[in-house]
Amino acid sequence: MLAETLMQSLRTGLTPFLGLPLELEPRAAAGVVLGVPCDAGVLHRPGARLGPWALRAASMGLGTHPMPGRLREGREPGSPAAAQGWVDGGNIPTLPFSLTEALATIQATVGAWARFGCRTFLLGGDHAMTLGALRALALQHGPLGLLHLDAHPDAADGAAWGTDIHHGTWVRQALQEGLLDPGRVVQAGLRAPRFDDAELTFLAAAGVRMWTPADLRDPLLTLRLKEDLARVGEGPAYVSIDLDALDPVLAPAVAEPVPGGLSLPEALRLVHGTRGWAHPWVGADLMELAPGLEGGEASARVAVHLALHLLT
Repeated sequence: MLAETLMQSLRTGLTPFLGLPLELEPRAAAGVVLGVPCDAGVLHRPGARLGPWALRAASMGLGTHPMPGRLREGREPGSPAAAQGWVDGGNIPTLPFSLTEALATIQATVGAWARFGCRTFLLGGDHAMTLGALRALALQHGPLGLLHLDAHPDAADGAAWGTDIHHGTWVRQALQEGLLDPGRVVQAGLRAPRFDDAELTFLAAAGVRMWTPADLRDPLLTLRLKEDLARVGEGPAYVSIDLDALDPVLAPAVAEPVPGGLSLPEALRLVHGTRGWAHPWVGADLMELAPGLEGGEASARVAVHLALHLLT
């Protein structure tokens, strides 16, 4: 199977994510990876529309079986910790200059795959695109839990820019539309300076759990974090990762880099926490890689490893 996939890539010039089978029409599968080549919601430092191509290229030859964190942790080789049964569904054909059209197309495409029972994983693209996936999945599953790794809370009201939807407003929009169960929403990695406390006040009033990197590293809060993460997975849930959750030393090629971010082991610990959820996540994404910015190739490589662990 591996040799066949590699030969297909050489013949066609196409690079499916992690070498997964390429399937452009919705069908039954364990899950589907979908590129979202749109950054119409970016305020500064655009370029995330090129993220899907860079992530696929960085995944070339990586494989679908991540190395365990500890070889003596009791899990034998050949166990199901692999991206088995997944396919690459290509890119969602979003027009680059219309946010409204992009969200509608994402909703339709994610919904089509989800109706076959597929979990969906988006390669962004800017973070506003997540709203389209949430709209599709909430129609099928009802209000979702959310694990959101990000430097920013993304709950602005958009007034400063004259729009309700951009990459810094999608969480507020999703809560207001009833797409999320606020009691099952956890945000981790928050640290960006704010103009005021309006976003944090809105989220706290809704019941969202918010964690800064310092909170995550406090051993006195370990039990509380474990409880918060478990609550997200008590029902259908979504996992959304903005690459700027990581420290910019690791991933500088993002729209809004913020110093003092998560290390890769810290981010992986949060991702691995989804394994214990009572209900497996139904959708996820990795957003905001802008590969044309400085450090783009290294950022993509780090992002692909994060994605691989999430898919497994």
